[in-house]
Amino acid sequence: MKFRRTCTVCNATFFSPDRKAAYCLKCLKKRVVKHVPSEARPQVQPARVGPRPIPRPAPVEIAKKPARVMRTAKASVLTPELRTRILEVYEKEYSGQSLPTRDVHSQIANKLWLKRQLVAEVLREQSQVKAAVTPEQKTRAVEMYRRFVESGHRPEGGRRRAISAALGIPYKQVVKFIREWSLAEYEKSPTPTPTRQQLFEIEKRYWDELNMGRYRLTELPVRLAEMLGYVTQWQVLRWLDVLHDDERAFANVPDPPPDIQQQIIDAYTDYLGSPSPPEQGLHYSIAGRIGKVSPRQVHKVLQSYRHRKRSEYPLV
Repeated sequence: MKFRRTCTVCNATFFSPDRKAAYCLKCLKKRVVKHVPSEARPQVQPARVGPRPIPRPAPVEIAKKPARVMRTAKASVLTPELRTRILEVYEKEYSGQSLPTRDVHSQIANKLWLKRQLVAEVLREQSQVKAAVTPEQKTRAVEMYRRFVESGHRPEGGRRRAISAALGIPYKQVVKFIREWSLAEYEKSPTPTPTRQQLFEIEKRYWDELNMGRYRLTELPVRLAEMLGYVTQWQVLRWLDVLHDDERAFANVPDPPPDIQQQIIDAYTDYLGSPSPPEQGLHYSIAGRIGKVSPRQVHKVLQSYRHRKRSEYPLV
């Protein structure tokens, strides 16, 4: 079977068994016809190439650790030069600071590379050097401290430091004078160490007198000591001083909400009306009773309440 075709070159009509023929015989002879092989060429398998070796990285040289330098042992023999150096460092960097004594000794020992015992020995000897204090100065120091306690005044930095600065007496000697005098006053009492129940009775009588308003505030310690009979005026003063602690010590304690503060004061009123103090302690007992408040917050509220009531007392 032949098909009628038209040449795409000369536009002549021709017949061809190929229905898709595009050229007539004349035009086909003029063109180069691709040779179609009668047999398929054998395919040549490509040569297999082995995996290319991965180059290894150059070895990294590990830096050698520096040879350990052996430090000399800390000095264990106290020489005059070391003593002078210890005192210089202490006066320059640590005098007047409130660091724990053990930390001061350790830091100075590390700076000067000597044993801590040597620093402790030098500073202990230095603190034991007594300045010449007259009996009048000693009496004056005790009197100033007594007035601070009676008035409830607490200078910035503490009472003993204020006395030391005012009289020019070393602080540790002021502490020693006041401790000795205070212990001597306690020994004059029928009860040098009052029990917790006895201190509770002092507190209750104190609030009873504040509510009745019979005596001046400065007379209350003497009157309370006479009423109770087992404590001296100084013991009453010191316990009232503890009850009216420094409010600055509670600056970082958050204030409870007003309703919780009122609950704390109400619980304190119940405490004053009870026959004996709670076993666990006042602040812990109130905190456990109210909840959602810490013992430290209870302490802060009660301190503020006591100071306010004392300042409002009409008979000063």
